[in-house]
Formats: sequence, structure tokens, C-alpha cells
Amino acid sequence: MKNIRRIRLLLFLAFVMTWQALCHAAFAPEKKPFYIAATIFPLVDIIRNIAGDEARVIQILPAGASPHTFDLTPGQVREVQKARLIFKIGVIDDWVDGVAESAPLAEIVSLQKHISLKPFHDHGHAHGGTEAAQSREFDPHYWLDAGNGIIMARDITARLSSFDPVHAFFYKRNSLRYQQELLGLDQELKKSCASLKNNKIIVFHDGWRYFAAAYGLDIIATFQPAPGREPAPRDLQKLYAQSRTYKIKAVFSEPQLPTASLQPLLEDLGLRLFVLDPLGGASPTDSYVKLLRRNVETILRADAL
Repeated sequence: MKNIRRIRLLLFLAFVMTWQALCHAAFAPEKKPFYIAATIFPLVDIIRNIAGDEARVIQILPAGASPHTFDLTPGQVREVQKARLIFKIGVIDDWVDGVAESAPLAEIVSLQKHISLKPFHDHGHAHGGTEAAQSREFDPHYWLDAGNGIIMARDITARLSSFDPVHAFFYKRNSLRYQQELLGLDQELKKSCASLKNNKIIVFHDGWRYFAAAYGLDIIATFQPAPGREPAPRDLQKLYAQSRTYKIKAVFSEPQLPTASLQPLLEDLGLRLFVLDPLGGASPTDSYVKLLRRNVETILRADAL
């Protein structure tokens, strides 16, 4: 009899606990994810891997657009105003700072704090829309090194955990998993580039210093005088001379840069044009990992000429 009573009591308690749980689920207010904005796709993808479904991430710069020539539309400003945190690279996307004036609840977080920044070889290289931004001498394209991606992931995790401590464990768990993925990617890319016959490259835009340093490449020349401007004839003459000196058969541009009129000239010089993408955001570079991997694959294809 005592065992029967004990069983009935346990069943009754289980029923009560289940009923309470169902009532709580039915009447508890629905938790809405908060909004985060990020200036460029690589940042967006890193944040999504860490935040998961706990936040909705707004991508400010559309895929295919150049941060050098981009202007926010009124509709995009309204979208960004939903964000509580706005993550940026710094210098290259300082244009987002103006949004803060119309988004008093948003905090702008720059991710360059723990990055070892590299100076531009060409100090005339200009980024951003203000004189202050244009006068800065440090290259902001640091996300093109997967090792720096790991540093960015750590800083994003720390800020998300501080902003939303209830889900701090969730963010940290996701971040550790993602950092391991980036570490594996970094090792993979270094191994791939170690097999290059010729590690010297020519790029049109001086934005690949971190990528080159991380993966054993030597940039011998850049030929775009400023973002959005094509090289002059004298630049092409110098390009030809450099390519012959270093036995280079390819030059690298970017999908965000105008190069259509240069294609015939490059063919006349016996040079092939390949495209390295610093931003991604659309297939086949619709993740940060795929973006870096595809750029190394492009280097390897050019090396095989």
C-alpha cells in the first residue's frame, strides 16, 4: 500500500509540474531578439555565428557595394536605428558614425582595438569620407587575416556577453566553436599557399597587406591611385615592367572596382585579370570562411598559369 501511495504522489507531483510549465509557456511574454547592425558582410557573418537566434543582425553595406563610395539611404538609416549595438571595422566604415546622432540608443563598437594594425605602404591612400579618416595611415582591411577574425570574434563575444549577460554562456560556447573553425581555416590556408611556385602578386587596390602577410604572399605593386579610379597609362607601363621582372602572369582586382576598360589593355600586355573579393556576401562567398578560402583558391589558380 505504501508503494502505491508513493507512486500516486509522484504521479500527482509530475502532473502539477507539467501543468505549471505549460501555463508559464502559454502566458509568459514572448522574448524578442534585439537588433545588431554591422557595416560589412564579414562582420555580419562573424556576429551571426556567435549570437545565433538571440539577435537579428542588420547588414548595412549591401553585397557588391564599395565602402569607399557608399552612402546610407534614408531607408537604411531607419533600419540601422533599430540596432542597440553597431559594430564597425574603423576608418574604412567611419561613415556609420553619423548614424549615432539619429540613433541615441545605439552604441558603436570599433573592433580594431586589439588588432596589430599595419601602415599603408602608400601614405596617400585614402579611406572614408572625412579629412580625418583620409589622413590616417593604417590599413583597415585586417579582417582578411583569419587570425584577426579570431580576435574580432573574441571582442564581439565580450561585448555581447556584457550587453546580454543572460545569454553570455550561449555566446561564449558558440564563439569557442567558431574560433576553432577559424583556427583550422587559418592553418589550411597557410598550408595551401606554401605550395605556390611564385608568391609575388600585383593588386590594383592596396587592401591586401594583412592577407599577404598571413598567407606568405609578397605584394610587389599596387596600381589604383585612389578608390574608384582606374590606373593611368603610366601605371600600366610600370605594371608591365614589374610583371616581367618578377615573371608574373596575373594581376588581381576586386568586384567592387571598375576594371572593364582595362581588360583589353591587360590582354595586350599578356596579363590575366583575376578577382579577389574582400567583402563577399553573395554566393559563392556567402560566409566569412568561404570568402577567405575562395580568395586563396583564386591565388592558386593564377599561380598555375
